[in-house]
Amino acid sequence: ARRWRLAAVLVPALLNLTAAASPSDCETLKGETLRWIVPNSPGGGYDTYSRLLQPFLAQELEATIVVENRSAAGGLVAAAAIRDAAPDGKTIGIINAAGLLAARLDGSTLHPATDFTVLARLLRNRIVLLTGRESGIDSLDQLLGVAGRRPIVIGVRDAGSASIVAVPVIAELLGMDYVLVTGYVGNTARILAVVRGEVDLIVQNLDSTRRFIEDGTVRPLLQVTGVEAGGEAGARDPIVAGIPVLGGETGVAQQRARLTGRSVEQAKKRADSLASLVDAGRLVVAPPALPDQLRRCLEVAVGTVLRSPGLQAAADRAKLRIEPADAANARADIRAAAEALVDFAPLVRATMQRARQ
Repeated sequence: ARRWRLAAVLVPALLNLTAAASPSDCETLKGETLRWIVPNSPGGGYDTYSRLLQPFLAQELEATIVVENRSAAGGLVAAAAIRDAAPDGKTIGIINAAGLLAARLDGSTLHPATDFTVLARLLRNRIVLLTGRESGIDSLDQLLGVAGRRPIVIGVRDAGSASIVAVPVIAELLGMDYVLVTGYVGNTARILAVVRGEVDLIVQNLDSTRRFIEDGTVRPLLQVTGVEAGGEAGARDPIVAGIPVLGGETGVAQQRARLTGRSVEQAKKRADSLASLVDAGRLVVAPPALPDQLRRCLEVAVGTVLRSPGLQAAADRAKLRIEPADAANARADIRAAAEALVDFAPLVRATMQRARQ
């Protein structure tokens, strides 16, 4: 009799839990038009991923999804538009967690963990140091040789960008003096700058510059990535096979620290902290205060799409990575990234000030 009483309690509870996580809870979105907000212009990396996802998510939700590009202020305008939208499930989008955290060092109040409803992580970022094909710099060793004679000129977007975080940390770990040139808005502008020889290096997301690496326009010299994303001997992606990795037990940061008599442990910590920040990745988010039932339904719908064979096949054809994580894991990554940023916040703030001079 006890077992029957227990079943009478548990079965309805389990049915309620299943129902709470079912995509059918998105019934209120069926037939509606949803906005998907993108933090860059058409043709950029975030836009490309957004348009890849668009038809799959529209089918899953049985809704129309309109991609809306808002490229101003390094993604902050787009992020604010998502944050400030009504929490009705009709506005979602993509943000760069590392970029928003970096912007907080420059006065932004946006926080990727608390100002949004995180639905999933689309992929981790992989940052690479790139030079132009005519630069005469064919390897990291050659770069360090040039750095021994003069400061290295590095092109970045603006003083609040994620690359502004990476540049001073990488330069410190390599023992390299540098000059920043800001104002290169968009991947194409930075690629052209390094190809024309206006700058020696740019710091870019691997996925946004893949085709330029493949055709030889630019050359990767160094990877900034966590062990989980690539392994200490180099990322699994064949396009960067053999390219040195900054962090990890056998990374360049530790090697340079030994050569220059600096703390090996501190160098490893800094390199791994930077990788943690970068690895927070690109998140699919909605406005805060989304009703629980709607939040659960969108988490399920987005997660289903990100793990679907159809989307993966489309991504493979487009040579795009998909590295999905559910909302809980994505939020954990953001917390780790925020903690990592504390390690070098003073260095980054000094660099932002330097960029404005």
